[in-house]
Amino acid sequence: MESATAAAPHYIGILLAAGEGMRYRAALLDATGHEAHKLLARLPDGRHVVQASAQTLLTTLPDTIAIVTEQPASLSAMLSDVGCQIVNVPDSPRGMGISLAAAARHLIQRPAGQTDGADTALQATACVVALADMPWLRAGTLQRLLAYAARDRIVVPVYRGQRGHPVIFGTQFLPELAGLGGDTGARALLVRHGALEIECDDAGILRDVDVPADLMNPA
Repeated sequence: MESATAAAPHYIGILLAAGEGMRYRAALLDATGHEAHKLLARLPDGRHVVQASAQTLLTTLPDTIAIVTEQPASLSAMLSDVGCQIVNVPDSPRGMGISLAAAARHLIQRPAGQTDGADTALQATACVVALADMPWLRAGTLQRLLAYAARDRIVVPVYRGQRGHPVIFGTQFLPELAGLGGDTGARALLVRHGALEIECDDAGILRDVDVPADLMNPA
């Protein structure tokens, strides 16, 4: 009797893009007298911050959802145009935990076969949680991390001894992610379950856009 062929692993991207960016807004207001959303700011290469972050994720993970609020509408439109599926969370309250919980609930409830023949999220291998204000992550780093992904494992990148993003959660952790709240994110899960640390030669796992000066290219 022939053995059944193992199903190819399926990975899902989660791009967190619902933050308000208050430090960026305040710094820009002080410098220019105007406010703007940091994810819509332009990088030196002309792309918007959120556009660059999404494109890196989508290069490796065509099945990617973006967590956004209703405003600004241009943010959702931009993410949809580059290929993300859009999941909305309330404008208030906000927080990484709330965004992660919304993403996990959406994936758990998503019908089988909704995207490119993919099965339900719980039958997928893992989810990659990335932050929309980190546009310098390398696609090669993402691929390196996925080589260690498993349903029962949390994988975190490390650069020069410091943990960064994205974090990969095996799908067995989706129910716990669905119960998160507030702004602490999934820190408690990493403490409770531990994580496999993977050394990466990529400062992009740490570098985000917090204030306007951060938009310059890395040295």
